[in-house]
Amino acid sequence: MSLLEVRDLRTEFRRSDGERLTVVDGLSFDVEPGKALAIVGESGSGKSVTVRSLLGLLPKTAKAAGSAQFQGKDLLKLKQRELRRIRGRDIGMVFQNAMEAMNPTLTVERQLTEHLLWHGICGKAEARQRAVQALGDVGIPEPERRVRMYPFQMSGGMRQRTMIAMAMITRPALLIADEPTTAVDVTIQRQLLDLLAGLKEQGTGIIMITHDLGVARYFCDDVMVMYAGQVMERATTLELLDRPRHPYSVGLIGSSIEVGGRELPLIPIPGSPPDLARRPAGCPFHPRCAQAEQPRCSEEQELIKLDAGPEANGTTAHGHGAACWKAATLV
Repeated sequence: MSLLEVRDLRTEFRRSDGERLTVVDGLSFDVEPGKALAIVGESGSGKSVTVRSLLGLLPKTAKAAGSAQFQGKDLLKLKQRELRRIRGRDIGMVFQNAMEAMNPTLTVERQLTEHLLWHGICGKAEARQRAVQALGDVGIPEPERRVRMYPFQMSGGMRQRTMIAMAMITRPALLIADEPTTAVDVTIQRQLLDLLAGLKEQGTGIIMITHDLGVARYFCDDVMVMYAGQVMERATTLELLDRPRHPYSVGLIGSSIEVGGRELPLIPIPGSPPDLARRPAGCPFHPRCAQAEQPRCSEEQELIKLDAGPEANGTTAHGHGAACWKAATLV
C-alpha cells in the first residue's frame, strides 16, 4: 500500500498579464513506506514546484489541481490550517537553501524544538534533549554547544545538516529532501545518506530531489525523470540508470559524472530547456532530441508501458514507463 499517491498533479502560475503558466503538467507517482523516490532533471524542470505543491507552499499566484492521497487525506484539498498540522509532524521537508529557510534571529534550539512543542509531541526538557541528539545524529560536533548558536554562526554545510535534523526530529512518515547533500563534503554526504537509509529501514518514505545521479543510484529505489513539468520516464533506479529508454534520460545520464565512470566521455545535451510560456507541441524535448522524427514527435506524446509487471498500469505511478513512442526500441 502506498504512503503517498499522486495523480494528475497540475500546477499553474498566474502571470501579471492574466495568462496562466503551466509549470507541472499531469504528474502521477507513488511513494511507498520504507522506499525512496528520486526526482531528477535539469534546473527549471518543475521538481521543487512539485513537492511544494503537495505541501501548500506555493505563492498566492499559483494553483495546484489533481489529487495527492496521504494517510487517507487529499493534501491538495486541505486548507492551510489543516496542512500546518501535517507539515513538520507527518511530513518533514529539507529545503535546498538552508540560510534562506532558517530564521537568522532564532537559535538553532528554538528552531529544532518548535515543531515538537507546537504539535504537542513532548515537553520542553525532552524537546531540548531531542534537539541535541538530532544535531549529533547528523554529524555536528559539540551538539550541546551548537544548539545554542544562531544559523549565521554556522558554516553552510553545518546549516544544511541542521535543516536535515529539523526535518527528522519529529520522525515523520514522509520526508521530502530538496538537494539535501548540496553543501556538504563527500564524507558528510555518506554519513547523511546512511542516516536517511536508517529512516527508510524504520518505514519512512522519502522523496529526494537531486542532480546527483550517483546519490540516486546509491540511495533511491525508484527514479522519476522530469522535463518541462512532465514525466519523461519512471522506473526502478537500476533499470532506469542502466537501461534508460527515453532520449532525454539517455542524455541526462550521458552528461553526468558518476564515480568509477571516468573512462566514459561526457556528452552534453544540446540547446536549453523550453520557455514554458511557449511550450513546444507534442513532446517538449523534441527540439533538442537527436532522434526526433517529424511530424510525429511535434504532434504527439504518449506514455508507453515498458514492462508487464502486475502494477504496470500505463501510468508513471507504477512500473517502467517512458513518454516517447520510440522508447520500446531504445535498449
